[in-house]
Amino acid sequence: MVRQLTGALTFTGYTARAYPIFDTLAILDQFNPRDWLIWNWVEELGGQPWTDAIIAAELEARGFAFTGSPAAVLSFSVDRMNIKQRLQELGLPTLPAQRFSQPEQAGGWDVFPAIVKGCTQHGSFGIEPEAVVYNTTQLAARIHYLRTELNSDALVEQFLDTREFHVGVLGNGRAEALLPVEYDYSAFLEESQRLFAYSYKHDETSPGYHAVKMHCPAPQDNAQWRVRLQEVAVGAFQALGIYDYGRIDLRMLGDEPQVLDVNPNCDIDFTSAFMLGAKTQGLAYHQTIQKIVEQATERMPV
Repeated sequence: MVRQLTGALTFTGYTARAYPIFDTLAILDQFNPRDWLIWNWVEELGGQPWTDAIIAAELEARGFAFTGSPAAVLSFSVDRMNIKQRLQELGLPTLPAQRFSQPEQAGGWDVFPAIVKGCTQHGSFGIEPEAVVYNTTQLAARIHYLRTELNSDALVEQFLDTREFHVGVLGNGRAEALLPVEYDYSAFLEESQRLFAYSYKHDETSPGYHAVKMHCPAPQDNAQWRVRLQEVAVGAFQALGIYDYGRIDLRMLGDEPQVLDVNPNCDIDFTSAFMLGAKTQGLAYHQTIQKIVEQATERMPV
C-alpha cells in the first residue's frame, strides 16, 4: 500500500518520502510544517491498538497539516456508541442499540437475531458469524467473549439480513458521495455468514475470502435507493466532522438505509470499496489521492 501511495504521489508531481513509525514521531523534527504535508497512515503508537487519535494530536501539536480526520474526530469515533448517538441526535437513520459490559446484563435485550460488536473495536475485529446471536444465552456468551478476549464493551443491535452497501465520501465543506458499492453474500446459505467478517478480510482459507463479491455502481435495480444511500452517507460524514475522506457502511431496512458504521481514514488500497466507488465514478487511483492531498493542503500553515 505504501508503494502504491508513494507512486501515485510521485506520478502527480509531489515529492514523497515514506517513513515507518512505531513509538515516536521524532523523524518529523527535520521537516518544516510550512513546507511539508503529512499523509497520515499511522494507526497505532507503540503497538497499542486504536491510538490513531494520539498520533493526530501530536501532529497537530507540531503544527503539521495532515490527511484525514483530526484528533477530536478520531477520538470520538473510536466508540461505536458515540457514533450511533450522534447520528440519532441529528435524525440520521441508524438502528436502536444498547451497550453491555457484562454477560449478566444480556437479559436486558430481547430483539433477535442480534449482532454483537465491540464498542471500541474496528476493522471488523470481533465480527465473525458467531457475532450473530439468536437468544439470551448466545448473547451472554458473546458479551463474555468481547470482555475477556478484546477487553471491550458490547454494542448490541438488531441483525439485518438485508442488502449491504458501502459508500465512500470525499471532501470537506462540500462533501461528495462516491458511487455505492454492494457487498454480495449470496454464496452463503446461513444468514449469520452474510456479513463482512474479520476472517473474510484477512484469511485466505476462510469461506468468505473469495466468496464475497463487490458490485458497483449499486444498486443497479433501484435508482432511488442509490440517491438515498449517498444522501445518508454524506450526512453521516458531516455529522462526525470527518476530513478529506471516509466510508459509511449501511444496510437496508425496507426502503431506508441504516448506518452500521462510520469510518474516518478508511481503507483506500486498490481493492477497497472506497477505491472501487471512485474508479467506477471515473477517478483513477492517483486522481483520488490527489484530491485528498489538495483538500489537506488547504489546512497547511502560511
